[in-house]
Amino acid sequence: MLFTNNPPAINMTMVGFGQAGTRMADLFAAIKDKSGTPVYNCLALNSNDGDLKGLAHIPESNQVSLELGGLGKNPEKAMRVIDENEDAKEKLKQFITQRVRPQDDLVLFFAGLGGGTGTSTIVKSIEEFNDFHNKPIIKKELIKLQQATPPAEFKTNIKKYMAQAVKNAEEKTVKIGVIVTLPVRSDGPDVLRQVNDFTQRIWKLAKDKSKGIAFVIFADNQQFADDFEKLAENERKALKVDNYRDYANLTIRDVIHEMNTATNGGGTSVVFDKQDFKRLILEHQGCLVINKVEADINSVKNEHDIKDMFIKSIQGSLLHQPVELLEKQEDGKMLAQKVHHVGLLAVLAPDKEISSSFMDTAKEAVINEVPINGTVFNGYIVDKNNRKASIYTFFKTDALPLRLSKGLVNEYQEYIERQRKFIYKDSSIEAIAATNDEEDFDMDLDLADLGIDLGEETVGIEENAEDTFDVDIDALDFDNLED
Repeated sequence: MLFTNNPPAINMTMVGFGQAGTRMADLFAAIKDKSGTPVYNCLALNSNDGDLKGLAHIPESNQVSLELGGLGKNPEKAMRVIDENEDAKEKLKQFITQRVRPQDDLVLFFAGLGGGTGTSTIVKSIEEFNDFHNKPIIKKELIKLQQATPPAEFKTNIKKYMAQAVKNAEEKTVKIGVIVTLPVRSDGPDVLRQVNDFTQRIWKLAKDKSKGIAFVIFADNQQFADDFEKLAENERKALKVDNYRDYANLTIRDVIHEMNTATNGGGTSVVFDKQDFKRLILEHQGCLVINKVEADINSVKNEHDIKDMFIKSIQGSLLHQPVELLEKQEDGKMLAQKVHHVGLLAVLAPDKEISSSFMDTAKEAVINEVPINGTVFNGYIVDKNNRKASIYTFFKTDALPLRLSKGLVNEYQEYIERQRKFIYKDSSIEAIAATNDEEDFDMDLDLADLGIDLGEETVGIEENAEDTFDVDIDALDFDNLED
């Protein structure tokens, strides 16, 4: 793919959190231009020094450790640990406010959900980044509105003016993109429960226009694991991946870089340019859905073949399960999820002579597939592309991947139902029988005669000796204790 050598349409800073997030950012750091200069500015934050040692491409000067040791697969506990550790909290704040310098058009935050460090720090970092970089801009706009409005009017309609300040500041604020990975089913019910909680927190932040989050991608490790299992051994060797995690990181890196460079190309009659791509990625909020469909160039005979590839692509998703854009109601009406701008991009071999009208045909077909509220940007480029025809579709929507909107809850409930089928036995240590050297006594002896007073506090100890207690101290609520 020669087009991947194009300069990026959107300049991006990549920030990885935790083990999974830093590995994703490290792959972006491996991309260099012709002069050997990194294309993307990449940084990494983890809970301990050891977890940063595996990074091959992010410079050590861009790596920060909270020096907390491992935080394990418990993001709730990790958040408490960071909150209670002033040094770690200050390091995280300095990393976001001083090291992550928003000189680019977009700052991408990466993390794996289900782990401790990435899940907990990405939520805190979104808030820290917004408070430091974007809130002052919004506040400045609000002050302008206050100065131009009668005091009584401003006070009575403060919500209206706050919304207007956010809108006025939109083009000046630094946009954040969030890419997080959902865990595999085998990680267990507690991980699923916590991930369900943290995805809700992230989605709530993403829908808040004042936070400056341009999009969220909920990439799904379960889908990557399933796809990785289908790869032949020679395909795995060609990709240089040994497990589904490496495969996931490579897939995420490649598709984002390909879209970002292909839209800065040209030379064809229907061009999807960098300004179009910027609008699609940076305007509005929501879940960014990306798909890529490929076919051997010899199997693509005419514009109808390409149209069919576009329809197949818009109906699916490369990084997670499809989103449900239309849902039929009991009264027969269709409930639609809002879709903002849509991008349609084709990469064709230079010797494939197909009229450029195929883009109009594909655009018409896609419009009939999705409830579009924004603009459709479409174009194609010519590239050798390993003798393949590549079709990319991408759009932003209020809808969520099916596994996230319904699946995690169902998976958790399945675990609980499965557990109810088991009866858990109580284990005990078998006692060693007394030897013949010991005498058995059966005497009616009143210990009070010997001056020993057991007192009332011992009553009932024997009959309760078999009771066991399993209390999760961390789960107790100390907020509303009565005096």
